[in-house]
Amino acid sequence: MTAGPATTASADEPCTLPRAPLHHSEGLDSWNEEYPEPVGTVRAVMLFLSFPDAKPKLSPRRIADDYFPATSDFFRDASYGKLDLRADIEAAWLRMPADSGDYGIRRDWDASLRSAYLRDALKVVSPRVDLADYDVVYLVADPDAPGVDPDATKVVNFDKPVTVGDAEIRRLVTVFEHRVPDRNVLAHETGHVFDLPDLYHRPDDPHGDWDTHVGDWDLMGSQFGLSPELFGWHKWKLGWLGHGHVDCVRSTGTTLHTLQPIGAPLEDGDPEADTRLAVVRTGPAEALVAEARTPVGNDSRSCTRGVLLYRVRSDIASADGPIDVVDGHPDTGACHAASVHPRLADAPLETGESYYDADAAIRVEVGERTVTGGWNIKIVRG
Repeated sequence: MTAGPATTASADEPCTLPRAPLHHSEGLDSWNEEYPEPVGTVRAVMLFLSFPDAKPKLSPRRIADDYFPATSDFFRDASYGKLDLRADIEAAWLRMPADSGDYGIRRDWDASLRSAYLRDALKVVSPRVDLADYDVVYLVADPDAPGVDPDATKVVNFDKPVTVGDAEIRRLVTVFEHRVPDRNVLAHETGHVFDLPDLYHRPDDPHGDWDTHVGDWDLMGSQFGLSPELFGWHKWKLGWLGHGHVDCVRSTGTTLHTLQPIGAPLEDGDPEADTRLAVVRTGPAEALVAEARTPVGNDSRSCTRGVLLYRVRSDIASADGPIDVVDGHPDTGACHAASVHPRLADAPLETGESYYDADAAIRVEVGERTVTGGWNIKIVRG
């Protein structure tokens, strides 16, 4: 598995936030070398597992079409062309030794049964493929096998790397989707492979709301979101944006910023003429971020637009709320027929609107749109 340091974050940048020693920290002052760096060519392999209790109805290639090239296209656009995710598709079904029902596959999986599944899967695939050639490994279970639970799709992280031939495997993407799979599900799981956290909130009530933290506004919150483009903070963390694309508000007073849409292609030339984020450090491990969102690129299905504000905490683990979107219109919602969380669907601020954070003494005022589709904003820090 390949890994390398991020090239766009540094410990002396006052707005980066420190990376904490917890699962998928949102800190980006350094890169976690246990994860492959998502810049340049990243090689993936997709392998297909069948079971004695079910004869597959579809070919691996037909199932792979549900995921590629869509997943590669998502990351190509999100990364401004800086990530080329190339997937090799294994053309044959690889038969597991036990029936699908014997593994007890489900979301909250019994640890011993999950270990048995992974052990058998690696034993089956290792003679077929040299896993050392790949940065990402997708294990896809036969979607028609009776014991396959689509809610179990996830990334499995090993406490210690598992040696398979010449490869040291730190994590695997285990796919248990039924046909047709959830939209963007593989892109979400691949985001974890690149050290991005879950942004949803798992309620105690199984029928409760999972999307209270970020709503539609990032793939890592919901793969069903209308606006699945990754937050600019994540693009900065992954090395797709550099310091020149980020305005860091370091002191009190008034500053002016022009934000280009986060989903639009980057302009060639001077990056300081193409600002994508305005960041205000509000604590040792916390920042307030502003970015422009419009129906472009991966956000083409968005039903609202404007300047989106959100708070980032680098000391909060994955799925515990490391990012919270600021609701710019708390008394209303939008996109009720399609949004995963309508209350936050109209969160962005538009021209003439503002937000005041009384605790941090920060006001964000949204001005006129630019000819390139972004917004001018003013940040007043008390």
